[in-house]
Amino acid sequence: MTTSRILLLIPLVAVVAFGGCRTRTAGAQQNVLTEEQRSENARLSAALDELQRENEALKSQRDMAKLNEASVGSQLGDILKGGEIAGVYGTDRGSIALGEDFAFAKGSAELNADGQKSISQLVDRLGKSEYANARIIVEGHTDDTPVVRPANKEKYVDNWGLSAARAATVVRALEKAGIAAGRLHGAFRGEHDPSSKGSDKAANRRVELYVK
Repeated sequence: MTTSRILLLIPLVAVVAFGGCRTRTAGAQQNVLTEEQRSENARLSAALDELQRENEALKSQRDMAKLNEASVGSQLGDILKGGEIAGVYGTDRGSIALGEDFAFAKGSAELNADGQKSISQLVDRLGKSEYANARIIVEGHTDDTPVVRPANKEKYVDNWGLSAARAATVVRALEKAGIAAGRLHGAFRGEHDPSSKGSDKAANRRVELYVK
């Protein structure tokens, strides 16, 4: 083969070789891309499965909460079926409430004689066997009238403090009347969780009891 023909073949060989390399490189890149896509698809599929599991868990919790709420409402209804207790009434939240205007002097967190008597009656019913191990949540509420009297402001500061003090008073009264302290839990909401009769300030002033 002459030198001139060899020189002519060199570019052709180079083109073929380069083209082959590029084809192999493109193929390798395609394989890498495909593998990345598969990995991403697998990750997204796992994430979707996890979200579905979480959704099912939340639905289950929600359904259980509804059952518990219905059970609580039934229990409290049974408590009141034992006969009316002065100042105590059922709510549409599944709780029973002690009217603060009935049990406390205005702006005060000290139970009056009527309030103490009603709590004693409640304790008699909450001490029955079906409630013997039930947890009792006591939640204080006020209306939206600010605490303004200097003596009350010094004691309670605001409606948060007043609702907390009243809830604590009821907790102590329940314990003193015979409910074990380990069954009691105090909470307070101030003016920020009005009753369904939100425009009725008297209805907003209450201490609610939940049985869990």
